[in-house]
Amino acid sequence: MSAAVCYFLVYFAEALILLQYSSNVFEYKISSIKRYILLTVLFIPIYFISFAHIGLLNTALFFVATYVFLKISTMENSATLFFHSAVMIVIMTLCELASMGVFSKFSYHFYSNMNDTVLLYSVSFLSKLLYFVIIYFISHKLSSTRSNIRFSIYEITTLAIIPVISVFVIYTMIYFLMNYEIKSPLNYLLILSSFFMLLINILIFGLFEHIKQKNSEIAELTLQNQRDADSVEYYKALVSQDEKQKVLIHDIKKHLNAIASLNEQHDSEKIAAYLTHVLGSSELKHSVRVCDNDLLNALLCRYQKICLTKKIALHIDIRSKCIDFVTYDDLSVLFGNLMDNAVESAEKTVNPFIELNVFHKENNNMTIITLIDSCRVNPIDKNGNLLPTKKPNPQFHGFGMRSIENIVKKYNGEMTFYFDDPTKTFHTIIMLRH
Repeated sequence: MSAAVCYFLVYFAEALILLQYSSNVFEYKISSIKRYILLTVLFIPIYFISFAHIGLLNTALFFVATYVFLKISTMENSATLFFHSAVMIVIMTLCELASMGVFSKFSYHFYSNMNDTVLLYSVSFLSKLLYFVIIYFISHKLSSTRSNIRFSIYEITTLAIIPVISVFVIYTMIYFLMNYEIKSPLNYLLILSSFFMLLINILIFGLFEHIKQKNSEIAELTLQNQRDADSVEYYKALVSQDEKQKVLIHDIKKHLNAIASLNEQHDSEKIAAYLTHVLGSSELKHSVRVCDNDLLNALLCRYQKICLTKKIALHIDIRSKCIDFVTYDDLSVLFGNLMDNAVESAEKTVNPFIELNVFHKENNNMTIITLIDSCRVNPIDKNGNLLPTKKPNPQFHGFGMRSIENIVKKYNGEMTFYFDDPTKTFHTIIMLRH
């Protein structure tokens, strides 16, 4: 193997890393085929120019290629792309210097041995592995700020173990190359091993991205199913109410005749009782229109039906146009989880009730959501955190509050909750900015 092949693999890895970074951080405006062609056109000239061994020129050309690729393929402004290009080249340079600097401590003749093919391959693959790992986690952090999908510390830590082990293995291989005489074909096997170690990391992290994308698609399908279910329940309720009101209108003549007969008998008590019965009927009492947001109205209509079945008193007061800035996906997650928790808490009490209020606070672009529900016991521990769920298989539950917190953070809001012991009520207060 020659240095030419090494440089080719190095630039190939750098192009893949650039593609991975841009796909995580930015939104593309060109197709994937055009992106691959663009990368090829930009990096092939750099590859041939690299044989001149002018470090400053190679660095400048990599910066230009990175900027041009991001400028053509993404929708960000020039200043932002200039910053990201600079960050990438600084990190790449530091990784190369760090890789060579560490091994120069192990051998005084390290730099004089850099012409050795095996050592060149191993150090190059190690520096690109460090570069890939750092760029990956930076891009993952940036992408998480605009995504609803969150990964736990355990998941991220488990993923980080893979590159750490890979770095250790490659460092060990280079140490043997520097301090022991290794003959062919073993030295070439070590080169392939270090390359495969880099490739394995790229494939594993690529698989992680694929899983993340699939999770996002599953979440979207779940929300779509929720939307469909809400719409079905909403229209069922409309049909049901319309039929009941038609029956009431059809029978109104009979009701009036009955009241007239009682009036002829001067029986005011029976008239009052009869009117109370008619006015208190579900046909007049129940409404499927609780707010002017159609999508949220459909969602809350379903909970009206649930509360009616469970005999939970439900009061809803949502002021006009105060929640329209929230997307439906977020509305479904936010109010769905809030109402699920409230229903679960209230149904365990003697006189269950739920009170939901949403209103706009004047002059500060803030919407306030207050939810009060009857609650048998205090669900807050001594540290101010909600107690873990007591449902069976707790590993599959307890994500509702985390989802609510994610939505609140997305809208730069705040959330607080407290338990009022004298009234046995749980209060949730959410402020969303827009």
